[in-house]
Amino acid sequence: MSVTIRDVAEEASVSATTVSRVFNHDHLVNSETREHVLEVAQRMGYAPDATARSLSSGRTHSIGVILPAPHGEFFSELIRGLDDAAQAADHFLLIASSHYNPDEGKSALESLAGRVDGLVMMTPRTHPDPLTEGMDLPVVFVNSELRGDAFDLYRMENREGAAHAVHHLIEAGHSRIATITGPPGSYDVERRMEGYRNAMDEHGLAEGPIIEGDFTQKSGYEAGKELLDFEEPPDAVFACNDYMAIGAMLAFQESGLHVPGDIAVAGFDDITSARYANPPLTTVRIPVYELGRRAGERLLQRIQSSCPPDPETFHVSHELKVRDSTNLRDP
Repeated sequence: MSVTIRDVAEEASVSATTVSRVFNHDHLVNSETREHVLEVAQRMGYAPDATARSLSSGRTHSIGVILPAPHGEFFSELIRGLDDAAQAADHFLLIASSHYNPDEGKSALESLAGRVDGLVMMTPRTHPDPLTEGMDLPVVFVNSELRGDAFDLYRMENREGAAHAVHHLIEAGHSRIATITGPPGSYDVERRMEGYRNAMDEHGLAEGPIIEGDFTQKSGYEAGKELLDFEEPPDAVFACNDYMAIGAMLAFQESGLHVPGDIAVAGFDDITSARYANPPLTTVRIPVYELGRRAGERLLQRIQSSCPPDPETFHVSHELKVRDSTNLRDP
């Protein structure tokens, strides 16, 4: 017969309410009593039922995460940061994906309703307002374009980072700079394209060819092939993420071009693969793990606080990592 909460209470000479509070991390239980109850429970082989804990406390001890895609090094790092924040607060992650589709994002949100104490949402579109209507959970948005001050917004320096990369290409002597974008309507892509255009304008340069990708290496490869068909191909490319930059480099190399001697390439994100590409990729480094961890900590602060803080907007900084895809080595 399984050990019940009342069995533990009787053995520990405390009330069943006290045992319940110990396992629900209630601050009203002093440390000495908590340690005694936990020792007795362990000795008796008692483990609280997760469903019962949820019903008694009104908490699920889980946080939901809705991402545009369920795979890729960028999202893995973001999840790692979120998971570390959750674990530190005895919470777990439930992850869903919108697959860059607003309708699927809404379905993901509905599937998590009632199963989580709060949400971290990375909405791929520039106007995710329909997803926020009627939301009664604590929410932190990552890389989203929201109006007003109703939510916490955690963002990275998309515009500034892209401009930094393009300035670097121009200072290296390039003037015909093409771009490979991501999915249309993406918040990240639109901000990075603003940075590209701002840098080109500052130097009095006309925009180069703009080829649409979908953040995958395959789309970067296909975009690279397309760029080579122009009557006057570009002498440099800024890709809106590293996967597409690496794909484009492969296309150029297969066509007999040398990177960066014939065409320079820069990306964005600094995924692990970037430094091991051939040649190693110049890219904009974003501390994605920190972005995830800080967003998770902010959400948990909201969940656990009896007086939630006012919404804030937080930006993680960027760093340009110059490598051989744009930097000609001395002979």
